[in-house]
Amino acid sequence: MSTSGASDGKRKPASRRRNRPSPRQRLLESATKLFSSEGIRVIGIDRILREADVAKASLYSLFGSKDNLVIAYVENLDQQYRENWQSRTATMSDADEKILAFFDIAIEEEPKKDFRGSHFLNAANEYPRPETESEEGIVKACLEQRRWMHQTITDLLNRKNGYPSANQANQILIFLDGGLSGAQLVRDVTPLVTARDLAKQLLGEPPADYSI
Repeated sequence: MSTSGASDGKRKPASRRRNRPSPRQRLLESATKLFSSEGIRVIGIDRILREADVAKASLYSLFGSKDNLVIAYVENLDQQYRENWQSRTATMSDADEKILAFFDIAIEEEPKKDFRGSHFLNAANEYPRPETESEEGIVKACLEQRRWMHQTITDLLNRKNGYPSANQANQILIFLDGGLSGAQLVRDVTPLVTARDLAKQLLGEPPADYSI
């Protein structure tokens, strides 16, 4: 029996290894945890490797550099954000509801994120003057997320209003930016709730009359 017990004890670590996420997934999960909670530039590669329990050679084999890992981090967050919004709005038919869902996501998530604000704005702000091609890639990934949000809101407003509404989409995003910044400062969702109210008022205004 003791032999069997020892054998069982040896098999458990092997089973855990088989069920363990891939090195790429572990690196991305560890980077996401560290970058989103503490920032990007302050986190060194060695800390990511320790957190992920991955060899340095694997990081360079999979991503090539820390900057490329940062790009993957931003792109992964972008994908998750889009899927979250699409899932939340799948049963909605009203354009205003779909647009306000961006605010609802922020109001719901900011306390869970310890009021870190927009991860995309935070990442872009760490590279105000990109010095390398990979740093430009980080900012580009952040801007791509912004482009998608703006285009999504613009398309909804175009259909609702019946005329080009990119400027109104800009206003909606300014409200969201301000709400996120305010919530980050005071560590409370009240600025986001106010931003949502302002967006709702703007959406409720009569459409512009271009017939004059």
